[in-house]
Amino acid sequence: MSAAQPGFAPAHVVVLAAGRGSRLGALGEERPKWLLEVGDRTIADRQLEGIRSAQDAVGSISVVTGHASAIIEAWLEAREEDVGVIFNPEFAEINNWWSLLRALRELPEEGPVVVINADLLTEPSAVAGFVRASASGEAEAMLAVDLERRLTDESMKVSRGPEGTLLRIGKIGIEEPVGEYVGMLAARGEGLASLRAGLEVFVDRDECVNEWYEGAVGRTAAAGTPWAIWPMPTGSWVEIDDDGDLEAARALVASP
Repeated sequence: MSAAQPGFAPAHVVVLAAGRGSRLGALGEERPKWLLEVGDRTIADRQLEGIRSAQDAVGSISVVTGHASAIIEAWLEAREEDVGVIFNPEFAEINNWWSLLRALRELPEEGPVVVINADLLTEPSAVAGFVRASASGEAEAMLAVDLERRLTDESMKVSRGPEGTLLRIGKIGIEEPVGEYVGMLAARGEGLASLRAGLEVFVDRDECVNEWYEGAVGRTAAAGTPWAIWPMPTGSWVEIDDDGDLEAARALVASP
């Protein structure tokens, strides 16, 4: 793969918000995780503030919906947010790779594209910093990684090769992991083309229904796509999967 061509280009930001928060019980059934209130604001409020504050680094904003899509659409309409909605009717049958692929099929092939998981609660400044870095043109593919947090069985672990780019990514079988993937990635040009091709391989294959999009990322890394590591400020984020994560997120936003 050739190196990314340097040059600033506004990023098309996609939030993946189609899934149901089944591990959050009744709360996850009532509303999409993107609209969970943590403190006095939703995750969506915080993410959109960060995206907006990146200013000219943003070309467009889209959200992929599925579970409780009407609630997200009504929320966006009430706030007059200029956010496109991409509905994924198969959100309950196919894992998150399909939401990402549906979005990529509707966005410019050259990118850059920024992908943010809807359950990522973090400071708006971290989101803005990642979007700006994505638009800068210094990397054709990039992952936000916390290089300091203690890893657990649930962590989406990453390892690096000799040149400092991604070697492998996954929850199991990752030798000498250096950190945890946070839930923000970016790609452009050849990096974006290889990611999309890696996702297209999953289409209409029964054995791939439960794949994660991170699986396609790992395959592209193995094939030569240089996924750069963007260091995420440790302690500044929570991925909200269950009640314990929600409490951790509330403690994070309440801390001075």
